[in-house]
Amino acid sequence: MSSTTSEVVPTVDASAAARAEQLKMEANALYAHKHYHEAIEKYTQAIQANPSVAAFYTNRAQCHLFTEAYGAAKEDAEKAISLDAKFTKGYFRKAAACMAMGDLKEARANFRQVAVMAPGDAVARRKYSECDKLYRRILFESAIDSEADRKRVAESIDLSKYPVAEDYDGPRMPVRKVMVGGEPQMVEVDEEYVDLEFVKGVAEWFREQKSLPLRYMYVILVQAESLLRKLPTLVDVAVPSDAIMTVCGDVHGQYYDVIMLFFALKLLYPDAFFLNRGNHESIGMNQLYGFEGEVRHKYPTQGKRLFDLFQETFEALPIAHLIQGKIFVVHGGLYSRETAKNSGLPDGDGVVRLDELRELPRFHQPQHTKLLNESLWSDPQDQEGRAPSPRGTAIQYGPDVTKEFCATNGLTMVIRSHQQMDEGYEIAHDGQMVTVFSAPNYCDSGTNKGAYIRITPELECTYHKFSAAMAYANARTLMY
Repeated sequence: MSSTTSEVVPTVDASAAARAEQLKMEANALYAHKHYHEAIEKYTQAIQANPSVAAFYTNRAQCHLFTEAYGAAKEDAEKAISLDAKFTKGYFRKAAACMAMGDLKEARANFRQVAVMAPGDAVARRKYSECDKLYRRILFESAIDSEADRKRVAESIDLSKYPVAEDYDGPRMPVRKVMVGGEPQMVEVDEEYVDLEFVKGVAEWFREQKSLPLRYMYVILVQAESLLRKLPTLVDVAVPSDAIMTVCGDVHGQYYDVIMLFFALKLLYPDAFFLNRGNHESIGMNQLYGFEGEVRHKYPTQGKRLFDLFQETFEALPIAHLIQGKIFVVHGGLYSRETAKNSGLPDGDGVVRLDELRELPRFHQPQHTKLLNESLWSDPQDQEGRAPSPRGTAIQYGPDVTKEFCATNGLTMVIRSHQQMDEGYEIAHDGQMVTVFSAPNYCDSGTNKGAYIRITPELECTYHKFSAAMAYANARTLMY
């Protein structure tokens, strides 16, 4: 394919070009071993040696995608396109970055561009089709006046159509009698439910990398969605005098079918096992990183419907928890709004207050509101104030922002995740901002430990690191 250059770049001599190519090869090797941050450094050096090669930028963009720096990935993709307007990888990388940031309109346009330029590329056609359908769906949902007008997948499941196969030899859900309907039409029916024996069986079943029958998938998700939907967006959690709260963050699926195990645990221990929504519980992220593909692969006849039910259940997850009224637990972080005294905004438009989060509508995709999106995507920074995020969405915020948020809401600290930490956790912002990351050896890089936090009823915190398997506590647990 011939190249159409739309940007003037400096001439590079042969030695610099050769040096750049060598750096690219070193970066490729790092990328192959999933050392993405180190690969980014090498690609950057290659670009400095020879800024005229579009592939250097798309390679670095791919690393940015894996480190969730979607804004940086988009910038690199646009640079590649400016160097070579016919370089399809530039459009593909830009589309992936836009999709992750929730900009489905731009993602759709770039996937379409790839499909037009490479009509024989089946992946490009499929990605465009999926993004187009998702974009149209979001437009439709945005046109609906209220959440109550939506047709819920959970209410459309007819379990009688999905019997468990006779040859299934895995864990079986127990059955109990329940009354359904209203007077005078109440009737007694059988209902499957989750008990401890079933959860233990599921854990072992998943360790063997086996899947549950479709019926059980529907039962667990429908019951979990119903339970979660009744919770507020911000859930208050008390630590009993004889208990310890364990807080984990970002397990990143390091366990076969971890989502289903967590939902089963939530059904088993609704008042002792808590789940926060994270930034990966969105349609775009689940399509980009393969969750939808996994669902469709494991359940080919009902994959789309099951995936839609997952998304509906994810949207029902609470956004944050408040431990003993003092520790705010959220996946991403804090907010872009300035204080009223500094911004001149009227009362109520200043620091985000917890009561406001309690009432936040959450049954949407993250980009529906700033508060929802920033709860899932923001990150702390060392500098004072606020700044745009390299992720391309939400913000970065400094110790002064954390201090004011905690002071306004009577908090002692914020616990969040969303970022890999070499030692599994990091204490920042004068001890008021703690990041905990519970996925050791993240992306098989072998470079980071995992961690979890134990919290007493008196709010004393201890930090525990581990290098291999996830540590499960037999006390109250908050996963996010």
